[in-house]
Amino acid sequence: MACGLLWGQPYKTKFWEETKMKKFLSLCMAGVMAASLLTGCGGDAAKDDTPAANGTPSEGGVQYTKHTLAASIPLTGNTMQYGISYKNALEMAVADFNAAGGLGGEDVVLEINDDKGDQKEGINIANKIVGEKDVFATVGSFGSSVTMAAAPVYEKNSMPLVSPNTSHPDFPEMGKMMIPISPIADLERTKTTNLLFEKFGGGDLAIIHQNTDLGVAGAEIMKKTYEDLGGKVVLIENFVPQQTKDFTPILSKAKAANPAILYIDGEYNDVANAILQTEKVGLTGVQLAGPGNVFKQEFLDLVGNKADGIILAGTTPVYLDSIMNGENDYSEYLKDFTKRYTEKYPDVPCDGFAASAYDAAMLAMTAAKNVGTTDPQALIDEMHKAPIEVASGKSMSFDGQYVVKDVFIYTVKDGEFASYNA
Repeated sequence: MACGLLWGQPYKTKFWEETKMKKFLSLCMAGVMAASLLTGCGGDAAKDDTPAANGTPSEGGVQYTKHTLAASIPLTGNTMQYGISYKNALEMAVADFNAAGGLGGEDVVLEINDDKGDQKEGINIANKIVGEKDVFATVGSFGSSVTMAAAPVYEKNSMPLVSPNTSHPDFPEMGKMMIPISPIADLERTKTTNLLFEKFGGGDLAIIHQNTDLGVAGAEIMKKTYEDLGGKVVLIENFVPQQTKDFTPILSKAKAANPAILYIDGEYNDVANAILQTEKVGLTGVQLAGPGNVFKQEFLDLVGNKADGIILAGTTPVYLDSIMNGENDYSEYLKDFTKRYTEKYPDVPCDGFAASAYDAAMLAMTAAKNVGTTDPQALIDEMHKAPIEVASGKSMSFDGQYVVKDVFIYTVKDGEFASYNA
């Protein structure tokens, strides 16, 4: 089975349809308030109605009056490891794009800003970026909380915001300027939940999740989906991401609930720590499951064979040689990206975060090449056509504001990722 690629049903589930309007109205009100309080630059400061003197027209008359792609990513703080992957991939994408001719023969300039993985700093950087007249689009940030905090600033100032991995169900409808590269969490969580129910006969499910907006939303999705299928969720507990080190109190509660399946949602190091502590509390014989966030060599380095048999689902594939060389569903484009990234950055393993950042930059720059940089809405419309090959999956398309991708299913066998044969 090539890379465990499963399912093709619609990605908007009943849960999403039932809750999106209530959440969207709430976010709209919050967004208006945030934008009015925090956009110190104001909408007019970011607009440049007069074409730049050095604007370069293409043969088709497309105007390139702006040449800067901005980025808001965490280069310091608790999530800096992801920001480093982003930075590497963004630099590689801009270099590749410029080598292929850039914007009408002129280079794209990459501007990287460190938002520290902090919501307030993300807002501050957003205000800075929208006030810079040469920026045509922004890539950022890592995680839903920072991206969504800054989103009203970009929306008010008509600045396209291309987010590599924000998968919160409410992000796409926070404004017309929002472009997600990752599908909403509803997709991954719903398909994982269906698989677990079908594979393990509807046994009781326990959920441990990081206490973030996305973690809470993901747990709600899984609970609703599992119960609609006829299953029972016996425990939902949260932890503080990157800060909780002792998972034994939570795992002890899970043991007392006696689930058949334990789903652990979080970044790779938190999920690894929780798995390693299951034996400490005697939580054995339970089927482990988790998200695509752990598709990293660092996860395997931490857990070894302690995660053998786990079920993992994500919308980006595994990029390790151990599995890539045997997967026929990986495109030559994806394989070439992985090879070049690994050669260029041997100390930072290639993963879905790097690939998604690369795709985000390429999508923004390709759209700019096709329609110019003077009209933000034209840029958004062109990005919705998905005029690129992708490194972050098998394919990518848009249904309105929502990005559509396949879901990959893996397990761990003898301490290595392996395709999961459902």
